[in-house]
Parts: sequence; C-alpha cells; structure tokens
Amino acid sequence: MESAEEVYIAAGRDGTLHDLSGKLPDTGTDKEYLIFAYDGGLVTSRAGRDIYDQILAGAPFERCPLCGRGIATTLDHQLPKSEYPILAITPANLVPACSKCNQKKSSVDPAEPSEMLLHPYFDGLGTTRWLGARIHEESPARAEYFVNSGEDWDPTFSARVVRHFRFFGLGKQYAVAAAGKLATDRLQHAGLLRRAGASELRLHLQEAAEGYWSTAGNTWEGALCSALADSDWYLNGGMNQV
Repeated sequence: MESAEEVYIAAGRDGTLHDLSGKLPDTGTDKEYLIFAYDGGLVTSRAGRDIYDQILAGAPFERCPLCGRGIATTLDHQLPKSEYPILAITPANLVPACSKCNQKKSSVDPAEPSEMLLHPYFDGLGTTRWLGARIHEESPARAEYFVNSGEDWDPTFSARVVRHFRFFGLGKQYAVAAAGKLATDRLQHAGLLRRAGASELRLHLQEAAEGYWSTAGNTWEGALCSALADSDWYLNGGMNQV
C-alpha cells in the first residue's frame, strides 16, 4: 500500500492518474479486504473515523472543492476503490466532497488525460482567474458562467477544466445561485447608486469581488461581482430589472 501511494502521488504530480492500470502492486485476492479497510475501518471504527474527520476538515471553509458550493460532508475516492482497491485508504486519493458531487462522480475512471476531473491536491490552478461570468442585460437579469482558460495552460489541462466544469454542471449551479444573490443585493445596489453614483457602485462591486477572489480562489460570487462591475447597464440602473 505504501508503494502504491508513492506511485499515485508521483502520477498526481505528473498529471498521469489516468494511466495507473498495471503500475500498482497486484492485490491478488485481497480486494474485498482492502475495500473493507475503508468501509469498516476508516468510516465506521472510532480510531479510523478520527482520521476520516481530519481529512474532511481539510476542505477550505468546509466547502466542497469539487463544486465550491456544497458543504463537504463525505470523502470521495478520486480514483474509485472498486477499480483501485489498493488505494482505498490512501489519503491522497481521498478528497472532501459534498454528497451531491460524491454521488455524481460515483466510480468515474478516466481513460484519457482529457477525461481526468480536477484533483484538488495536485491541480493547483494558481492565481489565474479561470471562472468567468457575463450579465445578460434583460429583465430579469441573469448571469452566465464559463471557463476562461489560463494563458499558461496546455490544451489537455484546458480540456480537463472544461470537462470538470461541465461534468458537475457548475454553469447551471452557479447561475441558479447567482439569481438568488442578484435578487438579494438589488435593493442595496440601487440605494448605493442613488446615494453615491455609478462609480462608487462599481468600486463597491470590484472590492467585493477581490474579497471573494482572495479568500476562496475561483468563486461564483467573485465572478458575479466582477461581471456586474463590468456592466454599464447594471451600474446605471439595471438592478431595478432584476
């Protein structure tokens, strides 16, 4: 298991987790026992659960790193334990996740580099703001989310980010969440526009965006505030049509 962990971590760093078949130690007839080490040891035993909870506590602000919205309440096997039982309790293969993302991902096993979903431990997206949003200037106003590929990304990594975005339905998730925030913030923004003008409202939105970007990286809230700050339509009264 220690040898398998070393191979896994090296592959994670190299972006080759899709190509581990045949490179891990043979488990022989121990598959069911290795899986039980997770189900009956890490999840349900007292000592194991302490370790489980420590890994779970690594989720920033208790948010699911796969979608950025749900509360992380479970651990997801980045490579499924049904296919890779020797990695069933490998910490690097256990990612905090919300129950919705965990169920959605299920036993997805990538066969090609472009099919790999993002791995929170290895796929550091740096400071690049890859999540973008645009405001549809209509009544009611709505936000549309998309992926802005980083200038330093290779085509395969760009494809992986887009696949992750689409696989978890992040565009729709974020748009629904944004609709609620637009409705909630409408009166506050309209009041600021009346009292201080469009320039101050833009500054307020830009500062709010920076706050979101600085604490949680690529967040739907940060992308929304940036998009609103860039919308002259919104800054000049469009919030009254939300």
